[in-house]
Parts: sequence; structure tokens; C-alpha cells
Amino acid sequence: MPMCIRCGREVDKLVDGRLCSKCYLELYGFGRPPAKLQLAVCTRCGSYRYQGRWFPPPGDGGLEDVAALVFQASFKPTEHTEYYRVEGVEIDYDAEQALVRVAGRLQGMEHEDTIVYSVPVVVQKQICPVCFQRAAGVPTAIVQVRGYNGRLSEDDRIAVEEIIDELGESIESVILSVDELREGIDLKMLDQNAARSLAARLRSRLAARVKESHKVVGRRNDGRRVSRLTLSVRLPFFKPGTLVEYQGSLARVEEIDRGYVLVRQLGSSRLHRLTVEEAWRQLHEPRLDDHRRVLVVALEPGWIHLQYLDGSYEYLEIPRRDTSIEGKLKEGVEAELLVYNNRYYLLPRY
Repeated sequence: MPMCIRCGREVDKLVDGRLCSKCYLELYGFGRPPAKLQLAVCTRCGSYRYQGRWFPPPGDGGLEDVAALVFQASFKPTEHTEYYRVEGVEIDYDAEQALVRVAGRLQGMEHEDTIVYSVPVVVQKQICPVCFQRAAGVPTAIVQVRGYNGRLSEDDRIAVEEIIDELGESIESVILSVDELREGIDLKMLDQNAARSLAARLRSRLAARVKESHKVVGRRNDGRRVSRLTLSVRLPFFKPGTLVEYQGSLARVEEIDRGYVLVRQLGSSRLHRLTVEEAWRQLHEPRLDDHRRVLVVALEPGWIHLQYLDGSYEYLEIPRRDTSIEGKLKEGVEAELLVYNNRYYLLPRY
């Protein structure tokens, strides 16, 4: 049975060929902790800075949770540490020390061990850029949401609000104000990346067309220019279920998802997948030559006999070769008759 060269105990396994797990942990631990924990925390929102970047508050644990995250990111495990995790942090503010409890397992061992590291703590209380801008009331980005014809319908407003709700705190926390205008919505935001994320989600889910522009609004102390981002987000005239003109015939938008618009020409089962840009170029609002409610009176090999249900009860015969039929047509059923570009479209109403 192998023997530990430090304590002389015989054990089933040695960690590195020389030391038992107890001696190894006493000498090396699970790794090398940071020399100190330097924590920059926003006094207003609780976000923290690490390696030059600000991150949102980690949870309800306050500064201890921040210390745990910074310790975890800075810890250097030994080559014989299979895994480790920070289980908890206690901060002695008077002594400016953090007691960090780390659990883990060494390679070849079947049990976990726990070590408590004592690390100096330096806490810097600051105001993060988002809270500073919020206090100053200065947006860095504006998202302008407009409808197809310059007005935003109530359905469009609801769809935009639902997407903002889905994005949750990541978007809501950086919205400085929401201006409800006759022509749409202006969202003044404190974070340009968040503004781009919102615009990208509107494009992906609603097939919105997005245009980006910048305006110089000032200069920093070091002379660098400060610009404000404006994202013009225009919603299309179509949504799932809308009748459109596509490649010279009537079609229906079946789905909008992940930046693609799925279109099916009436009377066909084939789906055409268009990007948002292709959809804006190729889909148009159709101007129907006629649109009536009819009754299917008789079906012949070459002809379809219809009766208008608009009070006139006139009869109409249309050739099958010039007719696109949605689904299965039966005698005695009501249908919608659409006429477009000298072609008939029958949509049975079951």
C-alpha cells in the first residue's frame, strides 16, 4: 500500500504519487486564490465591475455573491484538482477579509473535501454608467417603432409590448422612457447593445425592417466623440394569416419566425421561405378585382357553378383552369370568391 512521504500514512491512493489527499490539501489546497478581491459595486443598482466590464447584480446575496463570482473567475486550480466550486462567502468588513468556502475533489479520490480561504477584500463604491446616465436623463440610444403606413395599429403596439416583456429585466432596466406618439413608439434607452437586441428581436419575430444611424452629441474628457444611436424599426403590413401578392398571384403569410417569413400561394401546399429583406421586396398588398361570398352550386369537370350570396343571388360560371382552390371544394358549401389578375380564388368556408 502506498505511503505518504509527508505524514507517513499508508493510503489506498496518493494524489500526485507522493502525498495523501489530506497533506496535498494542506500544502496546495485546490489551487491558488487571488491575492485580493477588489470589488467595484454600484451603490444604486448593485451591479459590479470585473475586468473593466459592468455586470448586473448576481442575486439576493449582495456583496457576498459578487465576491463569490470574482473569486471563482480568478481562482487558479492545481493540475490535480478534478473540480471545485465556491459554496459560500462571509465578509468581515472590519477586518476587510473574506472567508471563502470552496468544495471540490482531487483526481483519483472518491470523496469531496472543503477548504476555507481567507482573502483580503477591497470594496470600491461607485456609480455604474447606466445609473449615471439614468440620473442625468441622457439616453445613448433611441428605438423608433413605426407602422407600415406611418401609424402603429393597436395590434402592433400589443405585439411590441409582449416582446419587451419577454426580454424582461435585460431591456426594462435600461429603458429611460417610453414615449407614446401618434405615429408610433419611441423608446429612449441607456444601453446601445440592449437597443440593438430589442431591434433584432422585433426583426426576427415581426419581420420589422431596421435602419441604424448615429448622431454626435458631445465629446468625452479625453476628446473622443460621444454618439447617440437611433434605430428606425418599421413594421410590415403583413403578419401571419395576411393575404399578400407574391410572384403575381395571391398568397398567405403562414408564419414569421427567426428572421424568416413563410409564404404559401393559395391553392398550393408549397411553402416559400423568405428573409425579412426578401419579404419586404417581394410581398405587396393585393388590390382585389372582386371579393364576394358565394355558394358552390355545382361542380363539373371543366366548370364551377356559383351563386352570389350578397342579395342578388346571381349565378356565375368560372373555368377550373383559371381557378385556385384552397382545400377540398364540395357542392353546397359557402366560399369566398376572390378575383385577382384575371384569376379566381375559392376559399371554402366549412
